[in-house]
Amino acid sequence: MILARTVSLGLQIKVIKEKQMWKLSVYLAAFLAIALAVSSCRGLDRSQVRLNDEFSLSLGQRAFVEGENLEVKFEEVVEDSRCPRGVTCVWVGRVTCVIELTHAGSSYQIVLTEPGLTDEYSKESYEGYELAFHVTPYPQNGKKIERNEYRLHLVISKLSEPTKVVGFILAGPLTFEGREITVVGYYRGWDLLHEAKTGPPVTRSDWVIKDSTGAIYISAESEAVVPEGLHPSLLQDTGIIIKVRGTVRVAKEGLPYIEAASIERVE
Repeated sequence: MILARTVSLGLQIKVIKEKQMWKLSVYLAAFLAIALAVSSCRGLDRSQVRLNDEFSLSLGQRAFVEGENLEVKFEEVVEDSRCPRGVTCVWVGRVTCVIELTHAGSSYQIVLTEPGLTDEYSKESYEGYELAFHVTPYPQNGKKIERNEYRLHLVISKLSEPTKVVGFILAGPLTFEGREITVVGYYRGWDLLHEAKTGPPVTRSDWVIKDSTGAIYISAESEAVVPEGLHPSLLQDTGIIIKVRGTVRVAKEGLPYIEAASIERVE
């Protein structure tokens, strides 16, 4: 009698354990299914692209540029005043977008603006990269574009590398005085990033260019003028690469600067 009860109890325990293992397997399978679904959804919001290849992003979507430690996110469309085709407008209008660029762990917001009535890609540059972009769909008369319909088409490429000459000019101004030089570097406006470490040498409107070795002032009284679209007070312009050709001058205080003969954006 005791033996029978012992066997029965053992069978009951075995059944209970089997039920517990079955429930655990079900829970584990459900967890894995949810994890895979979440991973799949994240993958849809983030794609991998290559330099010089065209790709498109919907609002909120990200793309990682292979081999560049660079990620771009289409954040928002803040304005779309483009004139619909076939309609007479006093202004062609424009579409303005905000993207987020994450490079080497640091994130920046960039404003992209494209004029209306054009199928050509507009261009913007930042920290050594050129962004050619185009926004679709194009407005149609009487039809509203829904937020989820916008697509930002992009081609990201590398710009020319900054020169390595400014540091030598700063270290020996008198050696370079009167010499014609060419500097390729980042437009820094009115020393917005505080890299020149001194005040302007000629006028308060002097602005700064920074190459791989240092930052130097460009005289605002130079023959050449800043390219259209760049403003010395806008922080968003400080990532744009320009090329300055000119002559090195030295102020009374011994501070070198460049008297520019030509200034151009590097595309």
